[in-house]
Amino acid sequence: MHKVGYIKSTSKQEIEEQSEFLISKGCSKIYVETSKGFQSKEKLKDAIESLSKGDTLAVTRLSILCISVQSLLEIMYELENKDVNLEVIQQNFNSKDNHSLDELLICLVEFVEDIKVEKRIIGLKNGKRVGRPLKLTQQQIFQAIKLKHSQSSKQVANKFGVARSTLLRHIAKQKRAS
Repeated sequence: MHKVGYIKSTSKQEIEEQSEFLISKGCSKIYVETSKGFQSKEKLKDAIESLSKGDTLAVTRLSILCISVQSLLEIMYELENKDVNLEVIQQNFNSKDNHSLDELLICLVEFVEDIKVEKRIIGLKNGKRVGRPLKLTQQQIFQAIKLKHSQSSKQVANKFGVARSTLLRHIAKQKRAS
Protein backbone atom coordinates (compact mmCIF):
# COMPACT_ATOMS: atom_id res chain seq x y z
CA MET A 1 0.00 0.00 0.00
CA HIS A 2 1.43 3.34 -1.02
CA LYS A 3 0.30 6.93 -1.16
CA VAL A 4 0.32 8.86 -4.44
CA GLY A 5 -0.03 12.64 -4.59
CA TYR A 6 -1.79 14.71 -7.24
CA ILE A 7 -1.14 18.40 -7.88
CA LYS A 8 -2.84 20.77 -10.30
CA SER A 9 -1.51 24.30 -10.53
CA THR A 10 -0.49 27.01 -12.97
CA SER A 11 2.18 28.44 -10.69
CA LYS A 12 5.62 26.84 -10.33
CA GLN A 13 5.85 28.08 -6.74
CA GLU A 14 2.51 26.44 -5.85
CA ILE A 15 3.68 23.18 -7.42
CA GLU A 16 6.87 23.20 -5.35
CA GLU A 17 4.99 24.04 -2.14
CA GLN A 18 2.37 21.33 -2.71
CA SER A 19 5.05 18.78 -3.68
CA GLU A 20 7.01 19.40 -0.49
CA PHE A 21 3.81 19.22 1.56
CA LEU A 22 2.67 15.94 -0.04
CA ILE A 23 6.12 14.38 0.33
CA SER A 24 6.12 15.35 4.01
CA LYS A 25 2.76 13.55 4.33
CA GLY A 26 4.20 10.30 2.96
CA CYS A 27 3.55 10.40 -0.79
CA SER A 28 5.94 8.12 -2.68
CA LYS A 29 5.06 9.52 -6.13
CA ILE A 30 3.49 12.80 -7.21
CA TYR A 31 1.64 13.50 -10.45
CA VAL A 32 1.67 17.15 -11.54
CA GLU A 33 -0.97 18.66 -13.84
CA THR A 34 0.23 22.00 -15.22
CA SER A 35 -2.52 22.85 -17.71
CA LYS A 36 -4.16 26.27 -17.44
CA GLY A 37 -7.78 25.16 -17.78
CA PHE A 38 -9.96 22.80 -15.83
CA GLN A 39 -10.48 20.32 -18.67
CA SER A 40 -7.16 18.46 -18.81
CA LYS A 41 -6.95 15.55 -16.41
CA GLU A 42 -4.32 13.34 -18.05
CA LYS A 43 -2.08 13.21 -14.99
CA LEU A 44 -5.06 12.51 -12.73
CA LYS A 45 -5.99 9.56 -14.95
CA ASP A 46 -2.38 8.34 -14.79
CA ALA A 47 -2.36 8.71 -11.00
CA ILE A 48 -5.59 6.74 -10.59
CA GLU A 49 -4.41 4.03 -12.99
CA SER A 50 -1.20 3.61 -10.97
CA LEU A 51 -3.15 2.89 -7.78
CA SER A 52 -4.16 -0.56 -6.62
CA LYS A 53 -6.32 -1.94 -3.82
CA GLY A 54 -5.59 -0.28 -0.47
CA ASP A 55 -3.52 2.59 -1.93
CA THR A 56 -4.27 6.25 -1.27
CA LEU A 57 -4.63 9.21 -3.62
CA ALA A 58 -3.65 12.36 -1.72
CA VAL A 59 -4.41 15.99 -2.59
CA THR A 60 -3.99 19.13 -0.52
CA ARG A 61 -7.53 20.43 -1.24
CA LEU A 62 -10.57 19.05 -3.06
CA SER A 63 -10.50 21.94 -5.55
CA ILE A 64 -7.24 20.54 -6.95
CA LEU A 65 -8.98 17.29 -7.83
CA CYS A 66 -11.99 18.61 -9.79
CA ILE A 67 -14.29 21.57 -10.40
CA SER A 68 -17.76 20.33 -9.57
CA VAL A 69 -19.54 18.15 -7.09
CA GLN A 70 -20.58 15.86 -9.95
CA SER A 71 -16.99 15.33 -11.13
CA LEU A 72 -15.97 14.80 -7.49
CA LEU A 73 -18.58 12.06 -7.15
CA GLU A 74 -17.39 10.41 -10.38
CA ILE A 75 -13.80 10.39 -9.12
CA MET A 76 -14.85 9.09 -5.71
CA TYR A 77 -16.88 6.26 -7.32
CA GLU A 78 -13.91 5.36 -9.52
CA LEU A 79 -11.61 5.27 -6.49
CA GLU A 80 -14.17 3.29 -4.50
CA ASN A 81 -14.47 0.72 -7.30
CA LYS A 82 -10.69 0.26 -7.22
CA ASP A 83 -10.81 0.10 -3.39
CA VAL A 84 -8.52 3.15 -3.22
CA ASN A 85 -8.70 5.79 -0.49
CA LEU A 86 -8.92 9.54 -1.09
CA GLU A 87 -7.11 11.80 1.35
CA VAL A 88 -7.67 15.56 1.34
CA ILE A 89 -4.95 16.71 3.68
CA GLN A 90 -5.73 20.37 4.42
CA GLN A 91 -9.43 19.63 4.86
CA ASN A 92 -8.70 16.65 7.13
CA PHE A 93 -10.72 14.18 5.05
CA ASN A 94 -9.86 10.54 4.38
CA SER A 95 -12.38 8.28 2.65
CA LYS A 96 -11.18 5.23 4.60
CA ASP A 97 -12.28 6.85 7.86
CA ASN A 98 -15.94 6.89 8.77
CA HIS A 99 -16.93 10.54 8.59
CA SER A 100 -20.08 12.11 9.85
CA LEU A 101 -22.35 13.98 7.47
CA ASP A 102 -21.31 17.26 9.13
CA GLU A 103 -17.62 16.73 8.29
CA LEU A 104 -18.44 15.81 4.71
CA LEU A 105 -20.71 18.85 4.25
CA ILE A 106 -18.06 21.19 5.68
CA CYS A 107 -15.55 19.72 3.25
CA LEU A 108 -17.97 20.18 0.33
CA VAL A 109 -18.74 23.80 1.27
CA GLU A 110 -15.01 24.60 1.34
CA PHE A 111 -14.66 22.81 -1.99
CA VAL A 112 -17.37 24.91 -3.65
CA GLU A 113 -15.83 28.14 -2.30
CA ASP A 114 -12.37 27.13 -3.56
CA ILE A 115 -13.78 26.46 -7.02
CA LYS A 116 -15.46 29.88 -7.12
CA VAL A 117 -12.18 31.55 -6.20
CA GLU A 118 -10.24 29.55 -8.82
CA LYS A 119 -12.74 30.39 -11.55
CA ARG A 120 -12.62 34.06 -10.58
CA ILE A 121 -8.80 34.06 -10.76
CA ILE A 122 -8.84 32.37 -14.17
CA GLY A 123 -11.41 34.90 -15.39
CA LEU A 124 -9.27 37.80 -14.21
CA LYS A 125 -6.19 36.30 -15.88
CA ASN A 126 -8.19 36.06 -19.11
CA GLY A 127 -8.93 39.78 -18.87
CA LYS A 128 -12.53 39.64 -17.75
CA ARG A 129 -13.66 42.85 -16.09
CA VAL A 130 -15.17 42.59 -12.63
CA GLY A 131 -18.18 44.63 -11.63
CA ARG A 132 -20.88 46.56 -13.38
CA PRO A 133 -20.35 47.49 -17.04
CA LEU A 134 -19.30 51.09 -17.67
CA LYS A 135 -22.03 53.51 -18.72
CA LEU A 136 -19.85 55.12 -21.39
CA THR A 137 -17.41 53.53 -23.82
CA GLN A 138 -13.99 55.04 -24.41
CA GLN A 139 -15.18 56.46 -27.73
CA GLN A 140 -18.22 58.08 -26.09
CA ILE A 141 -15.98 59.68 -23.46
CA PHE A 142 -13.80 61.25 -26.18
CA GLN A 143 -16.93 62.51 -27.96
CA ALA A 144 -18.26 63.93 -24.69
CA ILE A 145 -14.99 65.78 -24.04
CA LYS A 146 -15.24 67.40 -27.50
CA LEU A 147 -18.93 68.28 -27.04
CA LYS A 148 -18.30 69.74 -23.59
CA HIS A 149 -16.33 72.59 -25.16
CA SER A 150 -19.47 73.84 -26.93
CA GLN A 151 -22.29 72.57 -24.67
CA SER A 152 -23.06 72.40 -20.99
CA SER A 153 -22.29 69.27 -18.96
CA LYS A 154 -26.02 68.69 -18.48
CA GLN A 155 -26.69 68.80 -22.25
CA VAL A 156 -23.83 66.40 -23.01
CA ALA A 157 -24.94 64.03 -20.25
CA ASN A 158 -28.51 64.02 -21.62
CA LYS A 159 -27.19 63.29 -25.12
CA PHE A 160 -25.47 60.11 -23.83
CA GLY A 161 -28.27 59.15 -21.44
CA VAL A 162 -26.24 59.39 -18.24
CA ALA A 163 -26.30 61.59 -15.17
CA ARG A 164 -24.14 64.72 -15.15
CA SER A 165 -22.07 63.32 -12.26
CA THR A 166 -21.40 60.12 -14.23
CA LEU A 167 -20.25 62.12 -17.24
CA LEU A 168 -17.95 64.32 -15.15
CA ARG A 169 -16.51 61.29 -13.33
CA HIS A 170 -15.68 59.56 -16.65
CA ILE A 171 -14.12 62.73 -18.07
CA ALA A 172 -12.03 63.29 -14.94
CA LYS A 173 -10.87 59.67 -14.99
CA GLN A 174 -9.87 60.01 -18.66
CA LYS A 175 -7.90 63.20 -17.96
CA ARG A 176 -6.04 61.51 -15.07
CA ALA A 177 -5.19 58.56 -17.32
CA SER A 178 -3.72 60.74 -20.08
